[in-house]
Amino acid sequence: MRALRENPLLHYHLLGATRHRWRRQPWLYGAVVLGIGLVYLLVLQLTVFNEAGMITTLGLALFVMCIAAPLMAYNLFSLEYEKQTWESLALTRLTAREIFWGKYGAALARVALTTLLFAPFLLTTHRATTYVIVAAFIMLFSWGALLVSVGLWLSFKLKRTLTTAATLYAGQVFVLMLFPFLYALFSGGEMGPGQSAIEWVQNYRDGFLAWVISLLNGSLIIYANPFYASAQLEYMAAVPAWWWNAEGWDAYTNALRYMLWGFAQSAMYLGLAALFAGLTYRGVKISWRK
Repeated sequence: MRALRENPLLHYHLLGATRHRWRRQPWLYGAVVLGIGLVYLLVLQLTVFNEAGMITTLGLALFVMCIAAPLMAYNLFSLEYEKQTWESLALTRLTAREIFWGKYGAALARVALTTLLFAPFLLTTHRATTYVIVAAFIMLFSWGALLVSVGLWLSFKLKRTLTTAATLYAGQVFVLMLFPFLYALFSGGEMGPGQSAIEWVQNYRDGFLAWVISLLNGSLIIYANPFYASAQLEYMAAVPAWWWNAEGWDAYTNALRYMLWGFAQSAMYLGLAALFAGLTYRGVKISWRK
């Protein structure tokens, strides 16, 4: 794709800006990289030797992504307005497509790199099956893609860096914490639908029907929560030898598999990411007219 291969703006956001910051404050950024590296190795050691489950490893990865992904996109357009460099781009030969992919492509590349950094954690998860590991990788990347897509759109619409960052983080708190609280408030204190809500699922048709029902009864706001989804992936891991209720475990695990648990949530995240990315591109194209 030419908009990515021969895009100077993409190269700048990926390499040029980082190199400039490093040269300006090498000791600061060196200390930050060293500190993050040491914490990374320490947490990886704790994860491996304590045989952490998917709820721990993927939950940790999602938590880091919730913090890091907004920082990858919150200023991509707003900084152009604040530094009054947006009009300078009009003097270049870059098209609206190249401008969009130069910024969005850099953000997606950083999300992919962050996802790969958690590969040792996810691959060494205790009792994780191939299905669970693949679903975890895709869900982590798609959630990050959704965050940077929303951040890119807000950065373009709000034109204020701090306002965009505050909206992104506040929005995450609302979606990830207040939505479950509201669900519990209106469902008699239940923090989730429970296993009995989907144990009747016995094939992929039932799995699709279960998603439709969740949309109608409001439990979709729980099912679509990435942290709840990661907790349920734990049930899809290999059954421990000491587990006394293997039949009940298998019934719930099969229901999750027929619902394409993890992959279905990823499709939702990627669909919303494409929507916000499309809105951003449309706005850039209208204002650019190239």
